[in-house]
Amino acid sequence: MEAKATCPAYVTGIFSIAQGDAAGAGFAIDRHLTTTVSERKSGRSSITINGIEGPSPVSKAVLRRYAELMKGKVGLLDIKHETQVPIGFGLGMSAAGAMSLSLALNEYFGAGLKAKECVKIAHDADVECGTGLSGVDAAAIGGMLARRSVKDGPVKLPFEEKEMEIAFFSPMKTAGVIHSEEWRQKVNEAAEDSLSMLFSRKSFDSFVGAARHFTAESGLGSWCAPEMEANSRASMAMLGQTLFSDKPMELARQPMLLMRAKTYEGGAKLL
Repeated sequence: MEAKATCPAYVTGIFSIAQGDAAGAGFAIDRHLTTTVSERKSGRSSITINGIEGPSPVSKAVLRRYAELMKGKVGLLDIKHETQVPIGFGLGMSAAGAMSLSLALNEYFGAGLKAKECVKIAHDADVECGTGLSGVDAAAIGGMLARRSVKDGPVKLPFEEKEMEIAFFSPMKTAGVIHSEEWRQKVNEAAEDSLSMLFSRKSFDSFVGAARHFTAESGLGSWCAPEMEANSRASMAMLGQTLFSDKPMELARQPMLLMRAKTYEGGAKLL
């Protein structure tokens, strides 16, 4: 028995911070994290990312919730996460791992959960581990999304296929921002203005302008101010020292990785 699911990477350009939730705006790209769940014959359960076993706190938090649901009858599992996208750089890999694992475990165990219940398990695991607030919810849907406030549901923006260039410089700890009261105030003030800009004209061009405004006004983009000044379509992926642009970028610094991808209209799904 084997179950496999996939979830797209998701670029967040604007976000606000609430208790266990967030508003904001972003888009999925055609790079994915794929999770395979299969039975392990002996030893202990294993969780690997690109073949390497590590702490995997979010995956363990998802698995724990399914173990409770199945009353402990989960057996030995081999859980394999595979992706080409760097982890910790602001492209929602914790969310993609949690969401794809939740779908795969639901299928593997025959738990019979509805899609929104799988999303909730993944969302709660991501929040518990301090690795995200609403990235799971966005990546599960995919496409280009905006959410005005946590009281509102997400709105699908008109989808525009764009060739994106993504420059990865350095990872960031999400928890250091979303759990900081000082950052919360700065981020939420910048998000309110930026989302107002975006909702006044819902388009990709408007998103780019609003995301650039958010990056500058929140203070999160102090590390990339020269690059943004030199590249009028570039903005920061939240939360990582990562830049995205729908035009080729001229960069004074050499990124760790330069990736090209397209905006993606789909979301998480079983394979």
